[in-house]
Amino acid sequence: MYVKNFDAGQLNVGIWSGDVKLRDLELRREALDQLHLPLNVIEGHLGELTLSIPWSNLRGKPVKVHIQDVFLLAAPKEDSTYDPEEERKREHAVKMEKLESAELIKEQNTEGMSQEEQQKNQSFTQSLITAIVNNLQVAIKNVHFRYEDAIAAPGHPFAAGVTIKELSAVSTDSNWKPTFIQSTSTSNYKLAVLNSLAVYWNTDAELFAPDHGASAESGEAGDTDAPVFSHADLLEKFRDAVATGENNQYILKPVSGKAGLELDTSQNVDHPRAKAKLIFDELGFVLDDHQYRDALMLVDLFHYFIQHREYRSLMPACRPKEDPRAWFRFAGQAILSKIHERNRKWTWGYIKERRDNRIRYIELFKMRKREDPMSPAETEEMKALEEKLSYEDLRFWRSLARNQLRKERIECPKKVVRQQTWSEWIWGTSPKEEDQPTSMTEEQRQELYQAIDWDEKKAIADAVDLPRDSVKFQVDSSLRAGSFTLKRDPHGKADEILKLVFENFQAKALQRPDSFLVQVDLGGLRLFDHTTDNTAFPQIVRVKDSYSMPSENAEEITEMEIPESPDVEKIDRGER
Repeated sequence: MYVKNFDAGQLNVGIWSGDVKLRDLELRREALDQLHLPLNVIEGHLGELTLSIPWSNLRGKPVKVHIQDVFLLAAPKEDSTYDPEEERKREHAVKMEKLESAELIKEQNTEGMSQEEQQKNQSFTQSLITAIVNNLQVAIKNVHFRYEDAIAAPGHPFAAGVTIKELSAVSTDSNWKPTFIQSTSTSNYKLAVLNSLAVYWNTDAELFAPDHGASAESGEAGDTDAPVFSHADLLEKFRDAVATGENNQYILKPVSGKAGLELDTSQNVDHPRAKAKLIFDELGFVLDDHQYRDALMLVDLFHYFIQHREYRSLMPACRPKEDPRAWFRFAGQAILSKIHERNRKWTWGYIKERRDNRIRYIELFKMRKREDPMSPAETEEMKALEEKLSYEDLRFWRSLARNQLRKERIECPKKVVRQQTWSEWIWGTSPKEEDQPTSMTEEQRQELYQAIDWDEKKAIADAVDLPRDSVKFQVDSSLRAGSFTLKRDPHGKADEILKLVFENFQAKALQRPDSFLVQVDLGGLRLFDHTTDNTAFPQIVRVKDSYSMPSENAEEITEMEIPESPDVEKIDRGER
């Protein structure tokens, strides 16, 4: 886990008890290592996470998720703080997490099952997910992700971020009024509301964490006049940026919108299985010359870090001016190390070493999968091999071990183990030989089936092939207005160079079993040129207005408007 002072065992207990409340969690600095970018988490904060799952009454109570105050502050890694041992541990942790994720997917696949068992497994999973999602209520408030950098463009510190004031989703009836969905309903409706999603890129900005946003080599980190904020002050600045957004240079201006989702469970091939309706009022994109400059410098910085990642362990700690001979030796070692490593891979010693590693790791992995007792020496040997070997080798050799285990199971009878519990099935864990008090009885299993409205026999009967002309997913979207603006001198006159404006944008997409259809309609398009002062022709491009009769598709999209207040007004379902 990438959370400080966090016990995953207690979280599991809370989930299965149906009530989880977490407050004031902090992220570790390696929380973004999965992105494979040179980033460190300077400040990561989760104010509140509340999760309520009524496992015993999924048909009578909603599942509630409430998240508030999600703040993240990231900065680039600095060469001056490079620690080879810490870097090796972080890379190994990322590799093992990626490997375990692949293992979890592999364990939950349907390989080796009969067609009837696959259909049962898929139907049960869908029924369980549907029972939870049908009455899922989600509320997310105050989200702010921010990246600060004073290394990419020396002398021009910048900050880029994403803010969301509120995002909520509730179950509704056909009139988009919040309600509780019964399992007997053939159509389920979801209404999502987005409030103030924005993306900003502030140039020559005041940094929240100046000590981490600049490099000692650039001479910016030692600025004693830069304010240093405490943890409480940082959280307050994050909240203010979400609430007001003052002095932000927006790339995407704050946008709000609504989305309606209709799920059809009647198995009627004449209706789409899922139908989404997206409505936004206005989208405004802005880009200035300073943002463009910083973006190019940031791409160069990331490219430099990624390209020199494998050589950082050889790099001298001093600057080139301080010890040019050390840097000359570094250049030679970087080239020779690649040549030596390439030549070593063609030696008989290396080939024998790989063969021995493969045979030994397969043996150890098979012991672990069979749950055979392993000595401390064997456990340490397996850990050493996993640290030494690459992700690709581990994935391939584990697949070879599974093939051997599969052959052994055919030749030898399976070891009798207790029945897998419901919680183990959910999390993809294997059952242990010893009995657990949490195993489900037949009565409990039937109660669960009834709660999620799942029938084994009906699941097989409903598993039919869809006609080619049936619609699996349909998306209708509407945008009243949009713009794209190019500016220059954002901290001076902030002149507009070019502005593209479009109006009444509508789009429709249909997904069928073996095809995809997209229809786009644009009401108006204009392009303004502001490079010449007092020009007589500021509008240089305009689409001529069309006076043709509206098409059937345009009329259909117009009928899908979601009211401003879904609790009071009604909305047309948009069915043909």
